[in-house]
Amino acid sequence: MKIKYIDGKRFLRGIRAGARKVVDQQDHLNKINVFPVPDADTGTNMAATMKTVVTNMSPDNSPIDEATQKIADSALEGARGNSGVILAQFFYGLAKGIGKNHKVSTAQFAEAAVSAKQHAFKALSEPREGTILSVIKDWAENVYENSKKIFDFQELLNHALEVAKRSLEATRSKIEAMRNANVVDSGAQGFVYILEGISHFIDRGRIKENQETTLEPVESIAHTEVLPEQINYRFCTECLIEGQNIPVDDLRKQIEQYGDSVVLAGSDKKARLHIHSNEPAKVFKIARQYGALLQQKADDMLKQYLVAHNPHPRIALVVDSACDLPQEFIDRYNLHVVPVRVSFGQSCYIDKITITPEYFYEMLDSEPEHPQTSQPSPADFINLYGFLLSHYDSIISIHIPESVSGTFQNALNAARTFPDRKISIIDSKTLSVSMGFIAERAVELIAAGKSHDEIVTDLTRATRRTQIFVGIPNLKYMIRGGRVGKAKGLAAKLLHIKPILNLDEHGVPQHFSKSFSRKGAFAKVLQLAIDLAAQKTNPRFRIAHVNNHSIAEHYVSELKKRFGVGSINILPASPVLGAHAGIGAAAIGISWSE
Repeated sequence: MKIKYIDGKRFLRGIRAGARKVVDQQDHLNKINVFPVPDADTGTNMAATMKTVVTNMSPDNSPIDEATQKIADSALEGARGNSGVILAQFFYGLAKGIGKNHKVSTAQFAEAAVSAKQHAFKALSEPREGTILSVIKDWAENVYENSKKIFDFQELLNHALEVAKRSLEATRSKIEAMRNANVVDSGAQGFVYILEGISHFIDRGRIKENQETTLEPVESIAHTEVLPEQINYRFCTECLIEGQNIPVDDLRKQIEQYGDSVVLAGSDKKARLHIHSNEPAKVFKIARQYGALLQQKADDMLKQYLVAHNPHPRIALVVDSACDLPQEFIDRYNLHVVPVRVSFGQSCYIDKITITPEYFYEMLDSEPEHPQTSQPSPADFINLYGFLLSHYDSIISIHIPESVSGTFQNALNAARTFPDRKISIIDSKTLSVSMGFIAERAVELIAAGKSHDEIVTDLTRATRRTQIFVGIPNLKYMIRGGRVGKAKGLAAKLLHIKPILNLDEHGVPQHFSKSFSRKGAFAKVLQLAIDLAAQKTNPRFRIAHVNNHSIAEHYVSELKKRFGVGSINILPASPVLGAHAGIGAAAIGISWSE
């Protein structure tokens, strides 16, 4: 029987069948993923996108206009990766093309297919032949041409599917990376899987539980020769923008200078941004002008590549972003950082990646809401630990004190999901630059070839050999953040009290001392650090500050004079410290030998 119209019920079930095909074949898509970056995640990203679509689907009795709009919205919400965002834009264009029709003929569907193609191409600043876009284009144009003479959906879609398959095969030779690896484009293959699922449903009228495939077996991930220096942009960066009057085309042009693989999909009220960039924070600073930034993601493609392809020690070292260390040190010794989340209103940033300390300080004074910091989720730890355990024998994970954050507990819970692997979670009992000393000690011990257990024992002792003194020149940030009550804050303000904090033996912040002037507070911090260091063997220092470089330089000068030490790093304080200490605060971290 010919199918002359498609309604919401038939379309939704077809999309569900296509989604199942992508989910079933995601491992294959990961294995053939070599372009634009061979990071083996296209299948995972497309599957995640389609899972969100299916999870949020309208009821089967919805008209096709409502169904396609819901699919477009869900795809935008769940889009991950380059291909996922292109797919979301395809569905958005399809919904726009369907318009307000409750069911569509082949001719009306063909118009919608052309709209989907146009919107998919529009999402990219530099559309590339030989990718998913080529297959979308060839499929949509075939649907449109044949709709003039074919009025049966079964025949129309089956014919277009064969064209899409030929277009897919052609991607094997159009881009050097695919040519060298002898594979088709993974995103294009995922799109063809969706078309196959839809056609299968249209043909059979049901979703076959175990769809047969004609895939040639792939025993390993497709190999392509890529050197680290060929990865021009380090972070695969994404977010969802929600606002009013988002200038999608103008925004795309504004961010192009900061990377490649730029994809911007959606409408003037909700848009999904994807870019490969070395400066995600600059990209998000621009995007923040147009709305709240949700679902932020920034995967370090360079680090993932180096872990997978370069020799490294048997023990992986993990810290959270409350640990302040020079980025050069983190990169040189391949530390793995689990970022804290920093929220201003609805916008939730990834510490030190999508928001830099400098940008954080700027927002700390300009944003109406006081920032909230939240620990990495258990899923953040599980994902990182799972990846590292495929390349390392064991993991040592050092974190901000359990007494001030749930980070330690989340790390501990995540480690328990790998009962057969060795993961040690260490409470640093400190934060910021002092926590950095413990991470440095771990690097030294790993490089010296010490065993996992030896390192854990040594680091546990090392937590007792650090201290930090923080001078707070203005209590307003602690009041805004709820760390100091308004009544106490008012009394302290009237008395011009400037508190000085340190951490007790359990890592709990305490009011260790005070001064009655800004200048006096900074002088007392310096004197406290000198007095403690004078009693210790081989003291080392590091300075953290919240937009107060001048006092940081003064501390360095005075400590060098007093102790004759060499280099002393000055670092911007992480938001975990900066959100509460506030603009102008400065800290001296100290470590010493036994």
